[in-house]
Amino acid sequence: MRCRSTRVGAAIAATAILATTETIAQGPALRRADLDAPINLDIVHIAGGMYQATSNNHGTAFMVTDEGIILADPLSEDFARWLKAEFETRFGVPVRYVVYSHYHWDHASGGAIFADTARFVGHENMLSYLELPPDSTTLDDVVGQYEPVARLDADGDGYVSRDEIPEDFQRFPGSRENQFSGFDANGDGRISGAEAVRGPISHVHPPDITYSDEITISLGGKRVKLTWVGDMNHSSDTSLITFPDEDTMLIVDYISGRLPNREMDYELGKFEEWMDAIYLTEDVAKDYQYVVTGHGPYGDWTIVSNWREYLEKLRDAVAAGIDAGQTLEEMQAAITMDEYSDVEGFDWVDENVLGMYHFLTD
Repeated sequence: MRCRSTRVGAAIAATAILATTETIAQGPALRRADLDAPINLDIVHIAGGMYQATSNNHGTAFMVTDEGIILADPLSEDFARWLKAEFETRFGVPVRYVVYSHYHWDHASGGAIFADTARFVGHENMLSYLELPPDSTTLDDVVGQYEPVARLDADGDGYVSRDEIPEDFQRFPGSRENQFSGFDANGDGRISGAEAVRGPISHVHPPDITYSDEITISLGGKRVKLTWVGDMNHSSDTSLITFPDEDTMLIVDYISGRLPNREMDYELGKFEEWMDAIYLTEDVAKDYQYVVTGHGPYGDWTIVSNWREYLEKLRDAVAAGIDAGQTLEEMQAAITMDEYSDVEGFDWVDENVLGMYHFLTD
């Protein structure tokens, strides 16, 4: 049996109690867009009927058959429109299924573009994520990555209006449209507490086919299989997507070709469950020739092992810092993970340290 990530004992609890107000207050930063960055859209042939489609550092995969296309995450409405035109030109067959890795805005948005021909498949937990919290939810209830969005309420009226967001508010993949419309579920021109807690997912088309443990869809004599990876940190509706007839698997966000995203959703507090999903996926990946992730070029199973090793090293370094009585700021200065300096996302290491600190102390 593998060793799961260890809990640091009483020393961690004591350190958490003694943490300074400054340390506790430190949280996620507002995610911003480079307004001058070009949008690079591409389709790469992997093998057989398998392809990877990308918009800069976001990506998905699709399988072409004689009877149509099975597309994983559509990313955004603009990206999906581009893909639909490319599919018609290149392959001349429609999308028959859209299969979701999970509900997040930058992967699951845009499915409605294919609603004229496609069915939509996702884990049953995805439906609850798409629901709005109660109307009584306030901006003060926002915890984690959308806290900085809630703090944009400059006039203190309990809403974030369109004129309160910065010009470089984060964009949808393959699009110049910013997140505001994704948050603004009712289209009233402002973001409420409930909309901020739910996230910018108004462009996510809900699945009409759901499953609990696993499901296999067949089209044109080829299969796609969705397997639930469990109740874990990044999201509890995450599917591992495999294309067994094309020797290809798709993993999105809970494992990636870059370093973990910023503060790593520490507010969800399910690090050990996350590691269990990674161990499971690593075993499965060894049986597939091609491994595609939601961020970065496709490769092989070592993408998974490299990700696991990074998290284990980060966990051990932060645990050691806590045991030594270091503050969060001291750990962020000392834990540099320089051996990963050539990996995309290296500039997020200090935020990764922040997330791991919360995993081990909250």
